[in-house]
Amino acid sequence: MSIPFSQGKLQAAERKSILQSVQKQAKAAALEAIRPVLKEFLEAEVTAKLGRAKGEPRQISSTARAIDWQCASCGCRDANQFTRDGHYRRTLETGWGHLEDLQVPMLECHQCQHDVICSFTILEKYQRFWLDLDQDVLFSSGLCQSLREISQRWSATVGGSVGLRTLNERINQLEPLVFQARQEPIMDVPTVVQLDGIWLTIQSQSEKPKPDRRKRRRKERKGQRVVVLVALGFWNDGSGRREILDWEIAKSEEHTEWEKLLNRLWERGVRPERGLQMVVRDGSGGLGEALALVYGSTVLEQRCLFHKLRNVADKARSELKGQEKREERQQLLEQASAIYQAESAAQAYQRLAKWAQDWRERAPKAVATLERDFEQTLVYYSLESVAREWIRTTSLLERTNRQLRQKFRQAVTFGSRKGAEVALYLQVQRLHAHWTEESWWEVSHSLYFDLWNLNP
Repeated sequence: MSIPFSQGKLQAAERKSILQSVQKQAKAAALEAIRPVLKEFLEAEVTAKLGRAKGEPRQISSTARAIDWQCASCGCRDANQFTRDGHYRRTLETGWGHLEDLQVPMLECHQCQHDVICSFTILEKYQRFWLDLDQDVLFSSGLCQSLREISQRWSATVGGSVGLRTLNERINQLEPLVFQARQEPIMDVPTVVQLDGIWLTIQSQSEKPKPDRRKRRRKERKGQRVVVLVALGFWNDGSGRREILDWEIAKSEEHTEWEKLLNRLWERGVRPERGLQMVVRDGSGGLGEALALVYGSTVLEQRCLFHKLRNVADKARSELKGQEKREERQQLLEQASAIYQAESAAQAYQRLAKWAQDWRERAPKAVATLERDFEQTLVYYSLESVAREWIRTTSLLERTNRQLRQKFRQAVTFGSRKGAEVALYLQVQRLHAHWTEESWWEVSHSLYFDLWNLNP
């Protein structure tokens, strides 16, 4: 290892050459250091399975020593019948680069002289990539990096081509975790749940073939707009804790679609008798109908003030048109917003009456919009145990949805429902890590082990 340095100050080209040489030699040294470490762990696992160190004779015993490795021919699982049979060499793509000539131990069955199928803990058979790259793709996808960006980085690291399909398969393998997360009982039920929807596009495939740009016949695909119905819960214990409880990819915001999400929340334990006190929502009629069917009148139902005031603003713009009435529109909205700063519901009604009297002649539609279902926007006065700014609007959920939209904008469209579900799951896990001040690096890496524990 030698790098030629000059006595004078290094110039740009010379400094670049030296740094590149250091990087190249450091990478080569890292790969050389990794090979014996992996080999040592593989040998240690073989020793643990056989119950004897390398060089020790095989024990003849009438009592079988059953292990989870088995002979490929006769199916024997008795470690007393297995002997070491040298090594085979393989390559492995790692986060440090392309690893050549990794020696993997082999075993032979003494009963039939065939190879034993060895399922090593740290190395999966026939897998090109090691687990650190599997973990990296989860980390990067959670940070909204595209498959092409990840592919370029991986290809540069391993010195070979890494396809988009390879990456996509590694992300979509989390589907069992998605299913598990949405079926687990919710033991600690939040005080308040906010509900809202966010739209995205999923591609669907038809049976009709269509030639692509390279004249290959492919099945025709088209985008379909769907809505993600999201439930965000938060607690009144003073910790500021919030958590996305569940979501549902639906065709629309009709009550039948909302019922699926609400019924699943009910089945998982989100019920009034277990701590749920209020639901905050926008003015969607479908959601209101679904809430009535699933929860009835057992929980308080707060209409979002933001959506209500936004509707008032829309009416005001249509009635008080022109630049010359801009200040008048602003005054109307400021006074309407001040209604909800009242100390009590009774005072809010008084402010509404005064506001309506002042503006009814100039903006009757705006006044009628605010007066419609006004009592549903004051329900938060009935829940004294939670900060009002948390339960008057769905703003917390709106901010959460903005985080989800970052992934939707990056992906543009999802190739399948599975891909959309897993992408949502990764974003939910990243948001939870952020809210609980955990490292997304550690959380994303642990997902790989969670999946392994689910399917050992």
